[in-house]
Amino acid sequence: MKKSLFTALLTALSTMLLLGACGSTDSAAKGASAKSSAKQISALDAPHGWASYAGTKDLAGKEITPPDAKNGTKGGAGGTVYTVANRAELVKAVNAEGPKVIYVQGKIEMSDTGRGTMIPDTYNGTTPQLDKFIATKTAKSVLPCNSYAEWKQKYTASFNYDQDQFGEVAELRTTLQKSYEAAVVLRLKNDTTIIGLGNDAELRGVAFMLKGVQNIVIRNLILSDCYNPFPKLEDSDGLNADLDLVSIQSSKYVWIDHCTFKQTFTNAEIQSDKYETKDRRDVFWRVYDGQCDITKASDFVTISWNHFSHGDKTMLVGNSDKNTGDINHQTITVDHNWYDGCKQRLPFVRFATIHIYNNLYTDQQGSGIDRRKDCRIYSEANSFEEAKRSVTPNRNGVLFDIGSLNIEPSAVDAKSEWKPSDYYKYSVDKAAKVKDIVSAGCGAGKLTVIQ
Repeated sequence: MKKSLFTALLTALSTMLLLGACGSTDSAAKGASAKSSAKQISALDAPHGWASYAGTKDLAGKEITPPDAKNGTKGGAGGTVYTVANRAELVKAVNAEGPKVIYVQGKIEMSDTGRGTMIPDTYNGTTPQLDKFIATKTAKSVLPCNSYAEWKQKYTASFNYDQDQFGEVAELRTTLQKSYEAAVVLRLKNDTTIIGLGNDAELRGVAFMLKGVQNIVIRNLILSDCYNPFPKLEDSDGLNADLDLVSIQSSKYVWIDHCTFKQTFTNAEIQSDKYETKDRRDVFWRVYDGQCDITKASDFVTISWNHFSHGDKTMLVGNSDKNTGDINHQTITVDHNWYDGCKQRLPFVRFATIHIYNNLYTDQQGSGIDRRKDCRIYSEANSFEEAKRSVTPNRNGVLFDIGSLNIEPSAVDAKSEWKPSDYYKYSVDKAAKVKDIVSAGCGAGKLTVIQ
């Protein structure tokens, strides 16, 4: 009995020491959770950046009540614990009521509802289940198709390139889209933490939807192939997908940390998969949209230590110049992320009051930070591979920078309209060290999970 008691006390002491090393509540409040030296993560960790904001008013002056009075976001810590290893278990846990911590084991195919995946292995391929899905859903419709290949050809050929869609074919595409979304979209509820166990926890084909919710934490997950088989032909803009790996809309207190965002098919492959419109214009079949988009007056969001790999429309912040309700909202921290071979939107920023620091930009395919209408960007100690691709050349909004490597000086404003340190504490690595620190420490599978 004494030996068991001693062992229990020793275990508890060890756990406390580990949590202290990985960013406990006290250390995180000092900004320590953002440091690259952390080796463990726990559902008890406190965030940093805007997700840690514990003020009583937002920037618009509205009274707010943070989920955690000291550290802002806490997710589902202290709630029901689930460990899931398949799609059915994951969906059940996500839909459960009340605060929750969900641990994910291994790889889960979100499009596989029991008969096989609907995500092809090649950019211009198909799967038996996807072909069956299309054949079943289009039977006796205005556009019957026996395969995915047939759908792609017939659907594209039914509209002119510069035509707004309407009618039965457009309605059929919407029906197919909604049926597919029912399989892959995970609509998170308030007070939810999702953490991947080990280095192989992966959600393939997932589309996380955070809409009108608060207090969400997603960490240590591989998020791959948010594939959309039913892109919409849009007036003079070709075919566009409409699913994101993570979509944050009208939500508050969100922390996305140490995740790997990736896609199987390269942008070049996708652009080679072409189809002809009714007026004989070639368009390529876009199956990916954003990797992590933040829109519609979301607040107190931190996107940290993630690996964004070879995305096209990687990170959208603010989806329209007309959404003036975003003013004094979209309070976001983006730090220690690796934008690796990504094409654009790193991030794309409208209206937001955003802190972008210690991010790594390599193999840049297009623009880096994309400054747009009325943005308030505080850029700090980022590492860009090419100065000419660091920031878009326009003068929209305000972009202040301090200490970044290879940032285009002509794109930077002399003064900032705000200071992150007025709202939260944080630590900054020198830009010269960012490449080594971020490439070694970002993404899923780098840290030990303490349950």
